[in-house]
Amino acid sequence: MSEKWIDTSWGEILTKRVDDALLFFKPDIAADRDYSKEPILLPNELLAIGGTSDKGARHADLALSIPLKTGADQRLVLHVEQQHAYDKNFPLRMFQSYYRMSDQFRIPVTSLAIFTGNLNPISTYSNACYGTRVQFEYNIYSVRSADVKKLENDERVFALVILAAKRMLDAGGDPKKRGQYSLELLHLLRERGYDSERAKSLQEFVYHILQIGDNKIDSKVRKEWKMQGIPISEAIKEIYIRDARKEGMEEGLEKGKEIGLEKGKEIGLEEGKEIGLEEGRLQVARSMLDDGFSPEAIQKYTGLNKENILNILALR
Repeated sequence: MSEKWIDTSWGEILTKRVDDALLFFKPDIAADRDYSKEPILLPNELLAIGGTSDKGARHADLALSIPLKTGADQRLVLHVEQQHAYDKNFPLRMFQSYYRMSDQFRIPVTSLAIFTGNLNPISTYSNACYGTRVQFEYNIYSVRSADVKKLENDERVFALVILAAKRMLDAGGDPKKRGQYSLELLHLLRERGYDSERAKSLQEFVYHILQIGDNKIDSKVRKEWKMQGIPISEAIKEIYIRDARKEGMEEGLEKGKEIGLEKGKEIGLEEGKEIGLEEGRLQVARSMLDDGFSPEAIQKYTGLNKENILNILALR
């Protein structure tokens, strides 16, 4: 996955779920926030004070003006940067952004760096020159260091975001692991019963960060889910069926080939191939029955007729 794709995924979830991000990363600000007023996104201001790193545009940096309940006009600026790849100038950039925002807005500024890659988090910037010294500290959060068990038991929305990002690091380039982790995450999402907007944002983040569309679910299917607003439970069912079908088909086809080739010697190669494919479909059906799927679902995904399926049930 490219750095830009990771940045974009983070940028979208942070922008859509600002208050959920505050509750997870900065609960002290969430406690002081005036919820009768909306936060104000400051994209132009962020660019004006320096919106690029040595590697070009950044897609997950965020500056927000947060209303506080301590007074009608009291606000602070929350500056969030997501750091995935190594950048030797990152601490300096955090300091520069803080200083420029403080100077521009003339209101309190707090900074947060979210480390989303396999990096050692750095929380300070210091510089000294002949008796003049600068020491700057900022808030940090490291995805790599997060505790999986605690995240699984934490029902705050961004606990699932962090868990998805951590699973991305765990899976690396292995599509099988990404598929497995995506199922775990989608199950957790369904169990927590978030409202539809939160569920949709989280579902999209899981899809993006684990690249389900590229390696697990056909992109056309994923697009169709998004257009039709298919519930999470249906998405999980679809993934599960596809996995069961693939694994069962592979196992069934191998067995079917053996049977088909043996039969082929007796009754002809073409008929033997047909028997092999039929045995493959039957093996898929057996696997799906073991996993609790209904006869109707099995008929839909294997192409077997009801009589075949009922015969399998009768033999159990």
